[in-house]
Amino acid sequence: MFLDTSFKQQRLKAWQPILTAKSVLPTFFIVGILFAPLGGLLVWRSGQVSELSFDYTACKSAAISTAVPESSFIHSSSVGDFNKPTYVISPNENQTVYPVTGSLAQPFSYPVQRCIITLTIPVDLQPPVMMYYKLTNFYQNHRKYVKSLDYKQLKGEASTVEAIQSRKGCTLADGQLIYPCGLIADSQFNDTISDLFPVAGSEGAVQFTFAHTGIAWSSDRGKYGKYGYQDLSTILPPVNWRPQYPLGVYSADFPPPDITTDEHFQVWMRTSGWPTFLKAYGRNDQETLKAGQYTMTIDMNFPMDTYGGKKYIVISTLGAIGGRNNFLGITYIVLAVLCAALGVIFTALHIAKPRVIGDHSKISFGGEATVHTRSSNRADDVGGNRIRSRYEDDE
Repeated sequence: MFLDTSFKQQRLKAWQPILTAKSVLPTFFIVGILFAPLGGLLVWRSGQVSELSFDYTACKSAAISTAVPESSFIHSSSVGDFNKPTYVISPNENQTVYPVTGSLAQPFSYPVQRCIITLTIPVDLQPPVMMYYKLTNFYQNHRKYVKSLDYKQLKGEASTVEAIQSRKGCTLADGQLIYPCGLIADSQFNDTISDLFPVAGSEGAVQFTFAHTGIAWSSDRGKYGKYGYQDLSTILPPVNWRPQYPLGVYSADFPPPDITTDEHFQVWMRTSGWPTFLKAYGRNDQETLKAGQYTMTIDMNFPMDTYGGKKYIVISTLGAIGGRNNFLGITYIVLAVLCAALGVIFTALHIAKPRVIGDHSKISFGGEATVHTRSSNRADDVGGNRIRSRYEDDE
């Protein structure tokens, strides 16, 4: 038995506005008036952000000092003309990995190609100053790639091979227990980028250091727990991590990274929705990056040839809504213009040919339906079938 309530009998009060020209047309103009200056403000604030970006992918084959490609060099400085960054490769270098604090083990070194970059900062950059790496043609949004991780393992659970396989997040090769498992972790960007060092004789330039904390979202920092494996001999590093560990395995002296504090890992694990993306590598919130000539080094560990893409360095200040990007401001302006134009068009149509609200002559019941007068509350359609109001009781 149904209760006789407004909810059960569908008699709840509802707002059913009647959209008239008087109520709709002002809305178009109000949206245009509000969004146009807002979009202009966003474009202006984005224009205040200083940014320098260049491609260093080809550095691996630059035997002599080579200017970055003209097409890849972007800067937004008020200084129009200055030398483009140059790079040269030093192929016979070693990257050193140090054991954990308190360990008596010797540091571990492995060979790398080291890219030496010389660049000019044309004007002082006020803090905060960000350093990003930019990748192209890297599809982090692929369905299988995005799902290739194990949340419980990343939370710190010492999951077994069977447990990980049952959750179907990671595909393990040859039954090996990998920490952290999955394609996302295995493909982590691992080029090592140095701070900026002044070139001898460059006036005003001083060493500029980037911190590697504060680059991940605060919501991401709570997603991860320290590895829960007590016996490190039971787990292996991801394949692309193994060159930086002695014999390619974890040990007490060279344990897995603490992903609760490794913000480079946290930034990488937040996958991008586009094949071209920027990810934060470092930041400095206190010091001004002085104008001058600097050098920086990059250990070339990340093989972009595999993906057919390119690698960029981006040095940028921050504006009110982040880095330099006019997309949001232009979107607001386009929407404002569109609404204003539609408002003008609809207003002109309403003035030229107004429509009276409630004009029954504009209502069509379909076909050539006619109303017969056999009864005060009955009507037949053209086929002679009775048309009855839904409120009419059966007789």
